[in-house]
Amino acid sequence: MPRLTRPQLIAVEGVLVLIAVLILVLIVASPFGGGESAASANPTTTLTAVAPPTADAAGPTRMPDATDAPVPDDCAPPIDSSFLSANMIVSYYGSPYAETLGILGQHEPVELVSLLRDHAGAIDQLNGIRGVQPAFHIVWGTAQPDPGADGLYLLRVDDETTQAYIDLACENGFLVFLDLQNGRSDPLDELRRIEPYLKNSNVHVALDPEFTMREGEVPGQVIGHVTGDQINAVQADLERIVQENNLPNKVLVVHQFDESMIQDREAIQDLPNVHVVIDMDGFGPANVKVKKYGMFSQPAEHGGIKIFFQQDDPRLTDEEAVRLDPEVIIYQ
Repeated sequence: MPRLTRPQLIAVEGVLVLIAVLILVLIVASPFGGGESAASANPTTTLTAVAPPTADAAGPTRMPDATDAPVPDDCAPPIDSSFLSANMIVSYYGSPYAETLGILGQHEPVELVSLLRDHAGAIDQLNGIRGVQPAFHIVWGTAQPDPGADGLYLLRVDDETTQAYIDLACENGFLVFLDLQNGRSDPLDELRRIEPYLKNSNVHVALDPEFTMREGEVPGQVIGHVTGDQINAVQADLERIVQENNLPNKVLVVHQFDESMIQDREAIQDLPNVHVVIDMDGFGPANVKVKKYGMFSQPAEHGGIKIFFQQDDPRLTDEEAVRLDPEVIIYQ
């Protein structure tokens, strides 16, 4: 497996500002939806830019061809209609390019496998008869404070690095989530960029509305959103990929910490080959996160929660997180 690179961060001053704003969002906004919106609480956050390993590394070197044969594998348990009720997915989140974005980028890959396997095993001792499925959660498209050459305010992980993590996950029976922050790109366009990876049965998708911008918006200065129709478009394309390639079902995680981040949520469809998980994102005190989980994730068919190792204070313990009974726990 090729060594995974960790390019140096080219700017770090935005991290503390972004942390402060997200804590403010969680504390100021009413857990029952009566407080200020995240955008009105503070409309001027700043992002950390990260540097790619090479100037032209922008994901797969070609767009997918519908005639490509499916990639055969036996990487991880296949996802079917009963998988999420019988198992809890435990994932480690981050970017291979930036240690500040989460635990995945803070450890060498082989060490990360050991840490994740041990953590998943500990949670398996807490969650009764349900199984536990480890996963890598890779920020594949990272929103940037600058437009870049294509004007999309987005940096994508290079193909070699992405494939190395997918191969490592396959060797260890892990799932992989490729997280799309989108910038000014459309979520469906970004999904189609990662379609070659999605032909692996263990590779799934996450959408981050916070950094999904409209024309004139800059990531980190406003909190973005996606619509129910955009989520449905992504679901429909995942359904197509599953059916064309005879794959197991796909999981689609959508992050949310503010009501505005998913508009027309009631329009989200339930498709047979795609399982949508609403993940309570954002960091803050444990009691506020539990209330927000009840507000955003618990009403969904499948719920998730993200736990921040460094920023949550106090942090939910593994026991407390398991008691919420989420289908997905993401550790950042």
